Amino acid sequence: MKMLDFSPRPGASLPTDEPYRPGMELAEFAFAEQFLVWATRAIHIGHARQEQALSHLRLDSAFAAIDAPDAMPLLMQFLGLLEIEFGRPLAAPCFKWRTLMADEARVLTLIAAFQRRGETSALRKLPKPLQQTGQQLAISLHAAGLILCPNESAAPSTPWPEGMPLIH
Repeated sequence: MKMLDFSPRPGASLPTDEPYRPGMELAEFAFAEQFLVWATRAIHIGHARQEQALSHLRLDSAFAAIDAPDAMPLLMQFLGLLEIEFGRPLAAPCFKWRTLMADEARVLTLIAAFQRRGETSALRKLPKPLQQTGQQLAISLHAAGLILCPNESAAPSTPWPEGMPLIH
């Protein structure tokens, strides 16, 4: 028997579609989402292969390149706290996997909720250390311009913004 994800009582809130779902194509996402999925996979693959020093170096350079060097340790701490909360390691496929995994979808959903400063029931149920780290990570990513936009398409509405020069 399938359990309901919402209350069937009149006046109760209806279930909302998750902004990130397993199986979604990574190519449909904006740079921010793709970067976070890549970083999550790099962290887990580095830990699984015991290549922490090498993957740490690559991650340091990548986060420094996007002007968010303080976000990398926060992401590592956030993922570690999520593993404790879930009671298992997070699943992370190889870099060639083109779709979103369930754990990656949860990570993106949580970070997007923290960036929206939403008081969702999912955020209120999280332990305090996870809430604090998630908020710090969201602020750090937002300050670097990595803003998750789950309901907007990755492609801009016009191919060139108004301020870009036109080539004749």
